[in-house]
Amino acid sequence: MPRRTLPFGPHLLGLVEDARADLLVSVLQIREDDHEPNFDLPTEAPDLAEEEAVHGFRQLVVEALSHFDRDELGPTERRCGRIRSLATGKGIVSLNTIIAQKLDPDRAQEFDRQPDPLCRSIWAFIHVRETFEDAESFQFARQFRDHGKLYDAFEVELDNAVAVDAGSIDEVALAERTRQVLGLKPDVSCTVKALDLPATDAHPASIMVIVRHGGPLSSVYDHRNDGRRGTIYYRPPNEATLIYTPQQRQIEVCGDSPVFRQKVTDAFAEVALEQDVSEKPLTWKRYNLTRFRESFRLELPTVEGYEIKFAKVLEAQVRLGTWSRKLQLKVTVDDDIQDVARRYLGANNVFRRAEAFSRIGIAVGYSRVGDAAERSLNITVAGTKSCNLQSNKDPDERALGFALLRAWGILNAFRQIPHDDLRAMFPQLVRLYDRIENEVSGTHLVELGLDPLRMIEGGLLERRDRQDVVLTEDDDEDVFVEGSIKPSGQKGMVATVDEYGKDVGMRPAADVDMFSINEQWLHETLLRLIKPILRRRSAQIIDPDLTVLGAMQIRGAEVPVYVARRLHDAKIAQKLDLHLRARNTAGVGIVLAAGDDNPDHLGANVVVPLVSHLAPASEELLFDGDSLEFAYRNNLSLARGGVLPRVVRSGTQVGTLYVPGRDPLHLGGNDQLTIFERLVNAFVRGSPDVPVKTLMDGLGTRSPQPAFRREMWDSIRGVYIEMGAKKGFWRLIVPAQSADAATEARVMEPV
Repeated sequence: MPRRTLPFGPHLLGLVEDARADLLVSVLQIREDDHEPNFDLPTEAPDLAEEEAVHGFRQLVVEALSHFDRDELGPTERRCGRIRSLATGKGIVSLNTIIAQKLDPDRAQEFDRQPDPLCRSIWAFIHVRETFEDAESFQFARQFRDHGKLYDAFEVELDNAVAVDAGSIDEVALAERTRQVLGLKPDVSCTVKALDLPATDAHPASIMVIVRHGGPLSSVYDHRNDGRRGTIYYRPPNEATLIYTPQQRQIEVCGDSPVFRQKVTDAFAEVALEQDVSEKPLTWKRYNLTRFRESFRLELPTVEGYEIKFAKVLEAQVRLGTWSRKLQLKVTVDDDIQDVARRYLGANNVFRRAEAFSRIGIAVGYSRVGDAAERSLNITVAGTKSCNLQSNKDPDERALGFALLRAWGILNAFRQIPHDDLRAMFPQLVRLYDRIENEVSGTHLVELGLDPLRMIEGGLLERRDRQDVVLTEDDDEDVFVEGSIKPSGQKGMVATVDEYGKDVGMRPAADVDMFSINEQWLHETLLRLIKPILRRRSAQIIDPDLTVLGAMQIRGAEVPVYVARRLHDAKIAQKLDLHLRARNTAGVGIVLAAGDDNPDHLGANVVVPLVSHLAPASEELLFDGDSLEFAYRNNLSLARGGVLPRVVRSGTQVGTLYVPGRDPLHLGGNDQLTIFERLVNAFVRGSPDVPVKTLMDGLGTRSPQPAFRREMWDSIRGVYIEMGAKKGFWRLIVPAQSADAATEARVMEPV
């Protein structure tokens, strides 16, 4: 007979085969959710001295577990994976480090009595779960640290030297300050734990701080055993892990989002380091390799305390067209990489036209002042965030390396854009947020009045590549034609040639540079500027193009507030319309739209352009509350369906259907608009049933269904449109209205 495939993964199987029997019983008895199955295993372990009994017990466990599906065993598999992670490699070192600091001597002794790393990890998971989770956080941060790929690293320039260790950090004060900067509600708990990390061969002594707090309330649907659908409400956990190294005056941080990382880091600097970040903000490391488009030669800067003998690029790796294709050139220290590239790849070689530099290797020869010994330093920069200097064991070499990168313009420092400046550029930031493409040219940024370098320093943009094609003027025919970009011998300028290779002049290189929008940072920046108008804040991303912010108060009532973008795209507008009609129980709300070309309504919500209701610069709030309220109330009746059904076109291809008692329905495309216009006209004339031939006249189909995407058709059939009393007829569905409701709607109709 073929061997039966076991339904569980390697981590659960590893525990079944290797864990001590009594600890295995304890792990398999854990239930963290009512949906987890009961394995119906013995509650008592066999005599550990009886090998045959222990072997038989393991076989019994395998047999019992094999009757469950892989999905049912998923939670247990994940628990076993966590346990094994802290029982192998550096995991057990991480666990030992945290156990030594957190447990009292008696519990620590009990931990040490466990016979092997796996048993110690299981014991910690069962008996001191909170400490086990702290060790997991340390292990998580350590993995990023050892690979030099921490999410973000901030430098601190202290006005006064502050002696700090884990014991000196006021965890309660730091938790409270974190709550304030994150804007957490009073009922959302925030905890902080500080731990000392001893020095290792790779890293100096550091302090690790773990910040945990609950995220915004959310929910998921739950399919119950009786077949009914229920809703489970929960508060997802958020966590940030910081590592502060006093010797380097550097804070490294792991967290979910850039704004979250920055705010938590600022709070730590204020409370633990007594740093006034408003006067002297933290600097954020970013690497910019675009200088190597022009030349691989590096000047020899002056660094106090050192004599730089030479600095050469020995390795360059570029991406060709897409990130999946790359070209790498490596030379020896005796070679000139620029001459080699010119000789074998041509004067106008691929390094000038590459999509982006992904790796640069630099060799530095130097000596220390007063020391005749010649030394060398290798610097490797990969992408925008990674550099091997972070893992260099010598702090003096790390400092020298970063000083050289700054002098060459490769290392950029993050400078937080002040609130007043962000407020002043709010309309331009909204335009960026509304773009379909993630990349933007330097020319477009100049047209918007934005400084690319300032935006890069503020974390809102990242430099990517350079345009290949530009428009050039044909003097003979007085028209614009496509031209190409070529390198020039003039710094900061590029040459342009027409389609025949004719030189048509120079233009600033900054105009043809391309930049990538940091969408997550831009999104959070805009939300932070908008939120002061809200009475209740509970941000939740419903869709990449739609976020619910909370609610604002209008005449004593809470009105839901959303932010939407890219509504000029009919497909996106219809997608968001479906999302919002599914949330109609929240009541009529306001959708703050990033663009100007928008439908008037999405679902039962009034659409209001963001930049049309800004307050004067002298006002405290960014938005004019009275203007927003007027726009909302002026369109409230239509959001509720109005008195009579109607179709309002916002253009030739977009519009909205209004039906009393129904949410407004966004329509995209002339066919959809024409179908409902004919149904509305028939209803108003008193003959609601329309023959399909008349309904579809000139539209090229014999049924209204092909005019709609399947998802939309399924959502509107039986709600807005249905078949008539006779076969071959269609009609508009208009719910019956009471006289009182109709009168009320007429009163609120805008004039």
